[in-house]
Amino acid sequence: MKLIPFEEQYIPILTNWMKDEDTLLKFAGIAFQYPLTREQMLSYIQKHPERLIYLGIDDENQPIAYGEVIPQENESARLGHLLIGESQNRGKGLGKQLITLLINEAKLELGIKRIDLYLLSNNEVAAQCYLKYGFHFIDNDFSITYKNQSYPILKMTMTL
Repeated sequence: MKLIPFEEQYIPILTNWMKDEDTLLKFAGIAFQYPLTREQMLSYIQKHPERLIYLGIDDENQPIAYGEVIPQENESARLGHLLIGESQNRGKGLGKQLITLLINEAKLELGIKRIDLYLLSNNEVAAQCYLKYGFHFIDNDFSITYKNQSYPILKMTMTL
């Protein structure tokens, strides 16, 4: 896998990966409304020009992943909106590759020494991936509400 900057022309790929509300909720929390649309993505990109947004492509230049590096204070960044696109590509180690590439970009572009991320508490597959990578949980008292249901949010961090 390699990363390329996410451009407007790739929006249909990302919107097609959002097969249902649960996928979108795990991907973005409450940042977007289902179904994800081109207009929502364009607005998001315009609102957050500081974010490093990437599409992960395979050796045949086929899109397989999406991820963001969100600059933070104190020589740190946060990984956000991580996704291995098609479900048949999940569970094959691509998440670990995506994280490695994003961290390398964050080090190169931002000179970070720490990386954080947030995830829904019920996203056990993602949590296991991050734990295997070397992230650990830290205290976080935060939740989101979606359709009158509260979802606890976990925070993970790793010193580089």
